[in-house]
Amino acid sequence: MPAEDDTRQRILEAAAQVFSARGYAGATTRALAAAAGVNEVTLFRHFGTKQGLFQAVVEQFSAVPGLAARAAQLTGDYRADLTRIAQHYLAMLHRNRRAILMTMTEAQRQPEIRPVIAATPARQRAMLAGYLRQQIANGIARDLPNPELTAQAFFGMFFEYSLAQLLDEPGAPQPADEDVIAEFVDMFVRGTLKA
Repeated sequence: MPAEDDTRQRILEAAAQVFSARGYAGATTRALAAAAGVNEVTLFRHFGTKQGLFQAVVEQFSAVPGLAARAAQLTGDYRADLTRIAQHYLAMLHRNRRAILMTMTEAQRQPEIRPVIAATPARQRAMLAGYLRQQIANGIARDLPNPELTAQAFFGMFFEYSLAQLLDEPGAPQPADEDVIAEFVDMFVRGTLKA
């Protein structure tokens, strides 16, 4: 099975590059298979359809797998936990921001993949909202009327910051990620902490 896992991973990595460069419509199954060094039958055997492959790419290169892994490491220390989540999320955004922009554009052009793209941020929000509910129950966070919306605000700070960097002049000075994380987490904690 390790060879099958290697093939699957090779297809995912190649597909991420092809989708990013050509968009969903421009990425033919022939081009996707060629980039991975496999035939189309192998691609279909692993992922069923082009949309299935696209969904697997979006899921693998999103923040969700890492956030799920970090959920087990959360200690209940509100500020420290949010800092860990932010570190992972911002690093993922920096690695994948061009691909993220492509998926947002493709969601407008290709309505059939919109649900695939929307599922990832929805899962991220649900994970953080669950953590916020736990912190409310523990008396740490104030009673938030809509934890999903609060989670969206948390991720939104980092999302906008990372994507805005694409518009900056090359070589423009940037604050250190640690400073950005500390400031955003501090604002969020101050706004949600129980008095």
